[in-house]
Amino acid sequence: MTQRQRYLAWIQKVTESIAMDVVGVTIVVTASLAMGYHLTVINGLPIGVMSTVGAAFSMMATRLVTKRNNTGNLIGILTTVNTAFVDYYLGNQAAMLTYPISFLGNMLSYAMWRRRKERTPRKLDSIYFINTGIACILAFGLNYVGFTDFLSRGLNPDDMAKFYVTTAITCITFSGTLNMPRMYADSWAFWQGYNVLKLYQNVLFGNVAYVAKYIFYLFNALFAWIVWHKVRREAEVEPINDQSLSK
Repeated sequence: MTQRQRYLAWIQKVTESIAMDVVGVTIVVTASLAMGYHLTVINGLPIGVMSTVGAAFSMMATRLVTKRNNTGNLIGILTTVNTAFVDYYLGNQAAMLTYPISFLGNMLSYAMWRRRKERTPRKLDSIYFINTGIACILAFGLNYVGFTDFLSRGLNPDDMAKFYVTTAITCITFSGTLNMPRMYADSWAFWQGYNVLKLYQNVLFGNVAYVAKYIFYLFNALFAWIVWHKVRREAEVEPINDQSLSK
């Protein structure tokens, strides 16, 4: 085994470890409790508690998907509902229009992953970019409808920053949601852009628990990108070796 192979094996071991699961959940919960964010109440709803619990379960969903464990998609279905309510009450006026797409996408991922015994990531292809185009059109349209009260008025100047960052985030989210069933390894590179934008969005919305979560996600997405490509390359080499041995 070469030095590079040992290094990649170590990254995979760390990325797929239970210890990293614990670190991720601990970060978001500790950040919320330390800042008192869990005490936040808006319109009678315990938004702080919902955010903290939702961030913890969302973290576990992402960590399991990172390890190509389909339970992550199942948890993602449930956390999408919670996150939609939290985002809406924190100022995302289009949340109730956009999150159903994520909900359906998680259901599709769960169904398709169940049918795959060997969950081997794949390279980008034309289908990925077609799905991404559809995702961005949906993102802009649904957010515009939501931020204009179903087209009853123009965009509020005070909402412009939220509208543009939310639309960009939704575009990447929909792209990931529509493409996750096919397990593209390079999706994690696109998720890095999502993580940066979500950090900015949650700073705007004042969601402390989610800010901490997305800082962790920056590291998780980088490691996941490396590991998924490692698994993909190994799967491509194995059939070649099998053919060589059979001759």
